[in-house]
Amino acid sequence: AENGQPSCANDWLLNKVLRSWKPDALVSTDCGAVNNLKGPPVYAPDDESAAAWSLMNGTDLEMGDHLFNSLPAAIERGLATEARLG
Repeated sequence: AENGQPSCANDWLLNKVLRSWKPDALVSTDCGAVNNLKGPPVYAPDDESAAAWSLMNGTDLEMGDHLFNSLPAAIERGLATEARLG
């Protein structure tokens, strides 16, 4: 975590810092990192929210879990955008 935000959902770290150095960087998670967003300090209420939080804050690829499979439902709920899927 950086500045109190998990790295896989840290807009400042992934979008402001990393992508200022390398705009086309591909960001992947550690195994279970997106699922961990359902605990402290984020407390995402469900899989869709955790996946959307991670995607919309800079993560491109989830490793070792299945929460990104929830992204279609997250888009339907307005938690994420198709544009971000790129």
